[in-house]
Amino acid sequence: MQTVSILSLNDYTCQILSVSKKQAEAKILKTEKNKSNPKKNIVLFQALPKKEAFETIVQKACELGLTRVVPFVSEYTVNKTGLNINRYRAIITSACKQCERSRFCQIDNAISFEEAKNQLKSFDCVVFANENEQKNTILPKLDCNNIAIVVGCEGGFSQTEVQQLLQLKNVVSLSLGQRILRADTASILLMGLCSLKAGN
Repeated sequence: MQTVSILSLNDYTCQILSVSKKQAEAKILKTEKNKSNPKKNIVLFQALPKKEAFETIVQKACELGLTRVVPFVSEYTVNKTGLNINRYRAIITSACKQCERSRFCQIDNAISFEEAKNQLKSFDCVVFANENEQKNTILPKLDCNNIAIVVGCEGGFSQTEVQQLLQLKNVVSLSLGQRILRADTASILLMGLCSLKAGN
């Protein structure tokens, strides 16, 4: 009997052979590559917003083809309580069914700003939503395969944090327009833009 992982890159058409309380056995009739799975590794580094906003962000990250969400605590983060990882995984499972992808979007435990900054150094391109950016309002085509997105919480980033992010290698400081957006709106907008520009 062949065992198929829930993280498979493929979709399977099966015939159910037997069902019990603890398991089901099925015969694979057809195997096809899942067309909705992410083509690029796009990871969101999100400074923790309010609980409801973060749930929305996690859901949309999955729908927009991201591979991982890394929450972190910045200087102006208000929500510093523990994360309900099981709740977010349930949201991701539902979103996977909605958008028909078979690879789950990973959700990490919250880390510090310093830890997030260190992880960002390993990415080919870092797209930073910078509300103080005056010049760069157009996101270029993203030809790299390993992309990070950085978005702040409701209070944004401190000047010190902004300067540290701008010093990262291969960082793109991007304005999202003249209007000040909610944290979840900014994340959804930038995730969608990056996914499109990366051909994801």
